[in-house]
Amino acid sequence: MKFGRHIVLFVATVLWVSGLSAAVYKSVDEEGNVVYTDEPSGDAKPLKLPPLSTVPAPASSPARQMSAEQEKSADAQGYQRLSIVEPGPDATIRDNTGAVPVNVEVEPELDSAAGHRFRYYLDGQAQGNTTESAHISFHNVDRGTHTVEVGVVDSSGEELIRSGAVQFHLHRQSINFPRGPAAPTPRTTP
Repeated sequence: MKFGRHIVLFVATVLWVSGLSAAVYKSVDEEGNVVYTDEPSGDAKPLKLPPLSTVPAPASSPARQMSAEQEKSADAQGYQRLSIVEPGPDATIRDNTGAVPVNVEVEPELDSAAGHRFRYYLDGQAQGNTTESAHISFHNVDRGTHTVEVGVVDSSGEELIRSGAVQFHLHRQSINFPRGPAAPTPRTTP
């Protein structure tokens, strides 16, 4: 029974592949219209088509890529990688208080002895003071789509490396759109 299935699968594959390489014919009808078809007709001529254009997929996620300038700066300072782990790219966060947790990874670890600190950015604007913490939370963020970035700065405030921007979406419940009907008030019995 397995052998029969393999034969059917093989025949179906051969027929499908042979259909992919079908010839294309060009002809002109009595009214002067150009007609393209996969079946030859009286005065149809076969066409030689160019190969299909293909574009390879990018090597990695754009949110995690660094520019050549950032890589050069990172190498000079000893940092090979700085990336945002949370929120993930295109993540949806549901929090009615507008709290957005942010977690980052840096390789090698942050050189706090040299005065290096993290600076966090929300929608391109620096948020709060620099910190040694790789885990923070933004508070009272408006609902909608936002971007978050993080940079490592030295003791003079000069940026040494910056992560790629990560886009996320924050959903907050509105008083205009409550979750559903309020729970009924329990009745008391006398």
